[in-house]
Amino acid sequence: MTMTDTVAASTPTDQIRRIFDAQRQAFGSDRYPSVELRLERLQRLDAMLIDRRQAIRDALAADFDQHHPLVTDLFESGGVIARSRYIQSQLASWMADDVRPLEPLVHGSSTARVIHQPLGVIGNIGPWNFPVESALVMVADMMAAGNRVMVKTSEYAPATAAVLAEAIAEFFDPTLLAAVTGDAQTAAFFASLPFDHLCFTGGGTTARLVAEAAAKNLTPTTLELGGKNPTVFTDSGFEAQLIQRFLYFRVFKGGQVCTSPDYVMVPAGRAGEWVEMAKAAWTELYPNYVGHVDATGAINERHYQRVMGYVDEARNAGVEVVSLNGDEPDPARRQIPMYVAVEPTEDLACMRDEIFGPLTPVITYDDLDQAMSFINDRPSPLAAYLVTRDDDDVERFARTVRSGGMGVNVFGFQGAEPSIPFGGVGASGSGCHAAREGFANFSHTKSVFECADDDGLMHAIRPPYGDLAQAFADAVFTPLEPSA
Repeated sequence: MTMTDTVAASTPTDQIRRIFDAQRQAFGSDRYPSVELRLERLQRLDAMLIDRRQAIRDALAADFDQHHPLVTDLFESGGVIARSRYIQSQLASWMADDVRPLEPLVHGSSTARVIHQPLGVIGNIGPWNFPVESALVMVADMMAAGNRVMVKTSEYAPATAAVLAEAIAEFFDPTLLAAVTGDAQTAAFFASLPFDHLCFTGGGTTARLVAEAAAKNLTPTTLELGGKNPTVFTDSGFEAQLIQRFLYFRVFKGGQVCTSPDYVMVPAGRAGEWVEMAKAAWTELYPNYVGHVDATGAINERHYQRVMGYVDEARNAGVEVVSLNGDEPDPARRQIPMYVAVEPTEDLACMRDEIFGPLTPVITYDDLDQAMSFINDRPSPLAAYLVTRDDDDVERFARTVRSGGMGVNVFGFQGAEPSIPFGGVGASGSGCHAAREGFANFSHTKSVFECADDDGLMHAIRPPYGDLAQAFADAVFTPLEPSA
């Protein structure tokens, strides 16, 4: 059997349930793993990905028809390893109790602290566009927090799913980490299990079904979605290097990235200038992109036809659609040129849907306030990008625009850097992973209050209530003096 023919066999539902029950039982016997044990688990995850480096490269190339091995190394397997190693460097401090100060006049020598308690068994439903990174990068957070994890791999990347399932089975006991394969019905059963937390990365339509299934068990969810991520170019951002930078991030993995910029906003009267600069910048990078070893194909025929449908609809509506270097699409390899659609109307699908491919609508705005209002009047995106050399614009945009994260003169680094949290807001998701915030998201932040015998409030509430209780009550209702 060749790698292209590889199909991940579906995991039977009774086996999925047995794995879940076994993980729950195993967690019950070790509810607070030591820092040493958690570090060992993370190091095993690293070792697994290092060992399967070439197999994962081959699998991704099979699933996407073409997927550059350096993209795999840096942003799929390597992204998980980088996250894991950052966590390892920080884990001891994250696990330490967080002591909170108390007012001595109120509580005497009582103490208060917050501990981070593992949740239990967590489910993670991975997407097809990053079938390694998104399946496993959150696993690093989850295991660091002391949990046991079940991963549902994407059926749209079957070769990668098969490699991951085999590798996880070899490197991990299924009571700690297990992979589940199968189609949408398998995913629906997976989401119905009473996990202690459930994560999903993908689109909003499926996210609603996942959230509905989780709600029946009162299972909290982390939803990593997407949306139409805007890029606002200000006048000071009209530089060849910044436009070129936008383009090579825009086409990364064929535009099939949740943080990929979706549409561009430029100052009124400058759309044509931006397009000409983009043509020059893109042609310098790739005189021929379609067929190049760097090009990533659409994951399947349906997604190829979906993106080409946006192109055809815009052209039929009279919109100027430009292939930046003159490339034509290659249906056999599902490769699409870098297209821009110049000032499409808002009723077109390319202005309504998350494109998830290398077509970029370019629209105009009158001033930055109008551009920010345009973004905020629509569903909140996972990422918002600003291209500018003006620090004041950066601060206004950062504090005004509602989005999961933000990049300034870069596109996607806010989602890849392990020291800062990554997550959506509103329509682009809820919860987060990465950094200390991700560790906390997959932990229960549990308050512990130890009352001392000299705690004044404790004495005040002892019945029958008297002068001490009255004094505490009067103190609460005494206005504070204005701050200096």
